[in-house]
Amino acid sequence: MKKVKGFLIFESAIAIIISVVAVSCLYLTVAEGQKNGQEIELKTDRIYAYHVLKTSDLDQITVHDHVYERVGQHYLNDKTTNQKFKVKD
Repeated sequence: MKKVKGFLIFESAIAIIISVVAVSCLYLTVAEGQKNGQEIELKTDRIYAYHVLKTSDLDQITVHDHVYERVGQHYLNDKTTNQKFKVKD
């Protein structure tokens, strides 16, 4: 009876370890997916803002709470974060 009890405890511990690893992997996958989505959204917003500023006669444009202005050929300034970005045409 002792061997069976020890085996059940060992099996339960392994099951808990496997489930913790699985939940951790799932969390990391979801977190990385959201991070990548945000980066792609920011890049798309910059390209959109550059295109609008290039084709229209505007000094600045606001896209998703970021204020962008065209600084030069293929360059865009984000006034909200005070960063300058190079945009591919």
